[in-house]
Amino acid sequence: MPSPESRVLGLLGKTAIVTGAGRGIGQSTVALLTTLGVNVVAVDRKFQPGVDDRHNQDNLIRLVADVADPSCAKATVKRCTEQYGTVNILVNNAAVNIAGALLDFKDREWDRVMDVNLKGYRNFARAVATFMIRKKIEGRIVNISAVDGVMAEPGILSYSASKGAIIAFTKCLAIELAPYGIRVNAVAPGWCDTPGGTGQLNTKSRKSVIKRIPLHYIASPDDIAKAIIFLASDLSRYSTGSIVVVDGGLTSDISIPGLI
Repeated sequence: MPSPESRVLGLLGKTAIVTGAGRGIGQSTVALLTTLGVNVVAVDRKFQPGVDDRHNQDNLIRLVADVADPSCAKATVKRCTEQYGTVNILVNNAAVNIAGALLDFKDREWDRVMDVNLKGYRNFARAVATFMIRKKIEGRIVNISAVDGVMAEPGILSYSASKGAIIAFTKCLAIELAPYGIRVNAVAPGWCDTPGGTGQLNTKSRKSVIKRIPLHYIASPDDIAKAIIFLASDLSRYSTGSIVVVDGGLTSDISIPGLI
């Protein structure tokens, strides 16, 4: 039974495609959307057995696919429209992070990051926008960037470059699609308790991260998913080209301990 909030959000009966939906932020976004009465096509290379079974199967389809495959986006839109008749929302979330500095990177590693994190977003945005324009649907596209796209840390050059590009991609796409009533925004998460986020931290480094965040805790996937829901809902109907940073204040804090 959809919650009363779904009517306020304007999401009841809508249809969404979510990439990178097998774990972390994507998985939490799928769970929230289905609870709010949204039909969802979830795309990932691998889904976790058992964990995903909790979701309502009546309004959820899981597609095992690689977004780096050029045919994946069109095939997903085709399956979505055949099953649910439409697409109202796209959440571009799939991403990979291969660590490495400029002098260390192999070409195939760089290409893999860009194929998933950037080309995959372009392919899905193009396929979904084509359908929306043809059917005159005033839809929503939410791209997932990261604070690494606006700040820098060593060792993740390709990931940061791709996430920075997503911010520019979002702003450009917002202008291009505004005449059709399609709103394009992005969420830029900070540290988040996901396998690809804090999964590699030990106890000491986790404490260091928490100390650096003004709110003094690390986000859960649900914290980020709620921002995604906001941008996918009617609550953000006048927003396009916006980058919503969800980082506990991390990028707002330039203080240097001991300076004052």
